[in-house]
Amino acid sequence: MIDLRSDTLTLPTQEMRNVIAHAIVGDDCYGEDGSVIELEEYCKQLFCVEDALFVPTGTMANQLAIKSQVMEGNEVITETNYHINFYESSSIAMLSRAVLHTCRTEDGILRVEHVDELIHSKPRGPFYASPQLVSIENTINYYQGKIFPFKEIKQLYEFTREKNISLHMDGARLFHAHVAMNIPLSDYAKFVDSLSICFAKGLGAPFGSMLMGKKEMISKARIYRKQFGAGFHQIGMYAAAALHALKHHISHLCTDHLLTKKLAMMLSEIEGLSIDPDAVETNMIFFHVNNLHTNSWQFVDRCKKKGVLLFPWLSDTVRIVVSRNVTEKGIYEAANIIEAVCKELTRGVTYVS
Repeated sequence: MIDLRSDTLTLPTQEMRNVIAHAIVGDDCYGEDGSVIELEEYCKQLFCVEDALFVPTGTMANQLAIKSQVMEGNEVITETNYHINFYESSSIAMLSRAVLHTCRTEDGILRVEHVDELIHSKPRGPFYASPQLVSIENTINYYQGKIFPFKEIKQLYEFTREKNISLHMDGARLFHAHVAMNIPLSDYAKFVDSLSICFAKGLGAPFGSMLMGKKEMISKARIYRKQFGAGFHQIGMYAAAALHALKHHISHLCTDHLLTKKLAMMLSEIEGLSIDPDAVETNMIFFHVNNLHTNSWQFVDRCKKKGVLLFPWLSDTVRIVVSRNVTEKGIYEAANIIEAVCKELTRGVTYVS
């Protein structure tokens, strides 16, 4: 199978498995896991932040950022389709009892004018919810791995400073933006109050994310992490794998981007698919199946029977994600399979579930 469902499906390399096997471990609840300490210190230096906290998932990193910076009943401002609302809204309600205040932007980029409009869209004061956090995403999953413009991040940061509001970046795929734009990771961290990154998306580590920011915020997050059930003991194997990924796997993302662009160009020539290769910025391709008179689940099932796995994003939308486990040969084979499925559909071949 050629697996193009997600970059969370990457597998550890043999080198990473060797690192895991020989990792130093200790009890992280006591602050004694040497590999965790090394990973957190490395991230502090790499991103030039005050403190860092190793957590199981990107979702927990986001939830800890909210819990540590937003009082119960107050607001998190974000874009409707960012991960924090699209997937995590119930978590925010359950864990932080905070309010999500969202808007749908034309191009997926939450700008100062959008935040300002949301702030002034309802009564404010001691008896009402107050906006305490703006959350952005980079790269943006829902918008085909779109890169959040650095200029807009800086403008948002300056605006939130004026309004005494914190700015969080869900940077689960920030490394993709980093290699595509050649902007230092420390520059991204400089213009947000909290930042999450993921080691298991694209980099190929089997586990973990990192939440970074000011010492005061991370100290709160450390307490909440334990309360949320993530009090680690001998977790050094996973921390060592994440550190290995940070040191050795970031540059490979450039290859993922090149293969994604190549695949997009091949798919754009297939009858029935509408894909603009110029709109593909990182490692994702989204396409609609409306013109093929089918739904995404049926389309994905047809592709699976022929040897390629895709992700049914919405009922009419299919997502492709290229990761380090996908070869150039696999890209060509996937394009041929998708073309064959499209030809079957346009010829009216009867679908058997």
